[in-house]
Amino acid sequence: MFAKFNKLSRALYERIMGEQITHNVYVFLTNFKYIIFGYSTAALCVFAFEVLAGRNIGAENYGKYVLIGTVSFFLSVVMTFGLTTAGVKYVAQEKEPLERKKIVSTTYLLSLMFITISSIIFFILAPLLSKSFSIVLDIFYVSIIFTICFSLYTLSVDVLRGLNQIKKLSLLRAIYGVSIIFLLLVYILYHSLSFKTVIGIIGAAYILFFLVATHNIKRNLSLSIDQHWAKELLSYGKYAAIGGLLLNFLPRLGQIFINKYLSLADVGIYNAYYLASIGLTVFFCTIFITIFFPTASGYQRKDSITKRLKKALPFFFIIGMPVLFLSQLLILNLYGAQYPVDYLLMCFFSLSGILISIYAIYGWLLYSKNIFGAKVITGLTIGIFFVNIFSNIYLIPRYHLFGAVYSTILTYLIGILCLTTFQKRILKDSE
Repeated sequence: MFAKFNKLSRALYERIMGEQITHNVYVFLTNFKYIIFGYSTAALCVFAFEVLAGRNIGAENYGKYVLIGTVSFFLSVVMTFGLTTAGVKYVAQEKEPLERKKIVSTTYLLSLMFITISSIIFFILAPLLSKSFSIVLDIFYVSIIFTICFSLYTLSVDVLRGLNQIKKLSLLRAIYGVSIIFLLLVYILYHSLSFKTVIGIIGAAYILFFLVATHNIKRNLSLSIDQHWAKELLSYGKYAAIGGLLLNFLPRLGQIFINKYLSLADVGIYNAYYLASIGLTVFFCTIFITIFFPTASGYQRKDSITKRLKKALPFFFIIGMPVLFLSQLLILNLYGAQYPVDYLLMCFFSLSGILISIYAIYGWLLYSKNIFGAKVITGLTIGIFFVNIFSNIYLIPRYHLFGAVYSTILTYLIGILCLTTFQKRILKDSE
């Protein structure tokens, strides 16, 4: 199977790019096939998990579950402080084994410190913060616990990426997917399902992933923090914390405002469309960026990468739009009658998925450049973050679910235009 994949990927690359495949590209594609195996297995399980959860707990409770996940994405920005992203970059760049061990150990220990301290602060400030997110205190407490699980999972995934242990990452991701669908099915058979149970299953799987991954990389860990690398990680991490993780959080921001202006059932319906379009796009982007970011970080010059990306851009729309439309048509019908199908809304979600993928890939390319690139993409992402907030506030009360997706499209169009305008300045090869 892998031999056929190698032959097909080589042929597609040479046809699209119009050039012979290089050794570095071949290594990239080799790692890519392992990630596709693990993440595709997990994706099928997560897809089944989401559909079964959505059908069994109903749109309103599904909305609560979705809201917890969205808030957790935001809180994880503070919990990890971008240290895991910084860890990927510097571990991938560093070739000397002893230095790599120092970076991994420092990343682990600093991240655990930030997770612990921020968790305590979140619990103390929970009554105030829950009002800011327009959610009840009970749900916010669950969000904090889930954020801890998610942050530990993110830490272990990023360290495996930096160490280029792609086979292990792929296998663990597949195990994660199988474990959550197995636990869900067992629970459905013997108990009634609630949104807290759904969250608990995913949280338990995150912790299991973290423990197994940590055991696998224990040779790269020590109980000491290197001051030099701590300074480097924190310097880079402060930008990655704000911008890098917002790249993941931004597409979900509309769910918070839907909860504020509409209803929890609308949050659930929106997430069904989101999962079938943007979620699918994020899945493929995650697969690509899992390999792309550490690979790009190892390149001093980025011009060859940008040329290849430009050639690939038309295929995002030619292939992506119809695929996302059809996936929504299939998945929304699987969710059931509580999740109505609207063809026009599906078209807008398809477009938003393509724009998000383009912005995300170019954003991570900038993060792979240096701290200057991180500053630029962080500043831009903060800017469009506020665009998204204000457009959601204006559009959702007027156009309901359409308003949320309009806001997403507007936000990423502005972001992509800015990236295109300043691309030469940002990605120039002279430092």
